[in-house]
Amino acid sequence: MNSSPFYYIMTFPTTTAVMAAEAYIKEFFSITIMPVPREISAGCGLAIRFMNSETEADAITEFCKSSPLDGTLYKMYTRKVDGHHPIEKMI
Repeated sequence: MNSSPFYYIMTFPTTTAVMAAEAYIKEFFSITIMPVPREISAGCGLAIRFMNSETEADAITEFCKSSPLDGTLYKMYTRKVDGHHPIEKMI
């Protein structure tokens, strides 16, 4: 099984914002709700994970730039470096 080298997650300041974002985003992308990874200390403790991050990377970033959502988009690598998953803040 080949796994993607990274995935995108979006964090939000409140649980209400996560739930509203879920309803909005799922019309466009395959997503799931997940706990915020320990490498990121942000918001309410819940995040949205984009399931097809590698094949839809450009579409996800453009969508998040132009959407009315108040979240922060991160690119999280699946391979650990020094015991942690490297993360890039995208938006």
